[in-house]
Amino acid sequence: MTAGGDNRSLRNDSDVKKILLTSFSAMIAETTTFPIDLIKTRLQLHGESLPSTRQASAFRIVFQIAKDDGIFGLYRGLSPAAVRHLFYTPIRIVGYEHLRNFVPSSDNSPSLFSKAVMGGISGVIAQNNK
Repeated sequence: MTAGGDNRSLRNDSDVKKILLTSFSAMIAETTTFPIDLIKTRLQLHGESLPSTRQASAFRIVFQIAKDDGIFGLYRGLSPAAVRHLFYTPIRIVGYEHLRNFVPSSDNSPSLFSKAVMGGISGVIAQNNK
């Protein structure tokens, strides 16, 4: 095997590890923050519904969900969100790293503007792969 082949193999192994770790960490983050996001969404919906005599609070919403659906009701709908992050986040993050290698820069650090453009491009690519 040639040195170029070894280098490509190492790079592919590194990319696979990055993709797996990014997917895993994104799903852990989604699992951790999902109940908070659910509560936030319910609070927003409560604010748009008919005026209520009782003020909505995060605690009331948590207790209502736990009463109606059990404590695991806070995780209802987690599966689609986790699957989304299984693909979206690694494409965005690893894609950004690959784009960074194509941008010429001084002292090996792209400018803030270049980083913003690369982040936007990788985000658009990830969004279009859903």
